[in-house]
Amino acid sequence: MTRPGFDAPDRLVQLLLLVAAISCIANGAFMLTKPLDWYVFVPTVVTTGPPNPHFIRDIGLAYLGSGAILLYAARDPVRRWRAALVGGLWLTLHGALHIYEVAAGICGPATFRADAPAVIGQPALVLVALAILAARGRLASGGA
Repeated sequence: MTRPGFDAPDRLVQLLLLVAAISCIANGAFMLTKPLDWYVFVPTVVTTGPPNPHFIRDIGLAYLGSGAILLYAARDPVRRWRAALVGGLWLTLHGALHIYEVAAGICGPATFRADAPAVIGQPALVLVALAILAARGRLASGGA
């Protein structure tokens, strides 16, 4: 998208949202199409109990939904920042749950460190993108 006033930092925001969107969509598609392969592909998942293909697909749908909304937001993040906020909501809550589980002793720090790039990385991309927009006063009042 090219429009007046859309500059390099806005492109950075677009890139951050696009990376989060594509990684969410890829993960969600993997979970939906090959839930048992996904279960063994992510080493820390096998420590949580036996696989449940239905539950894995449920979570895959959440990733697909977040990814689709973030992809929409990435087209014009200045006007669609609210979509980025919504797209990042589940990702942020999911990451917060993982942080809580370590703090409560439900899982160990080693598990968290292994999961963090994906579980904390995706919402971090969205939050950084929104922080850049906010710091620059780019949170427009219109749009979706």
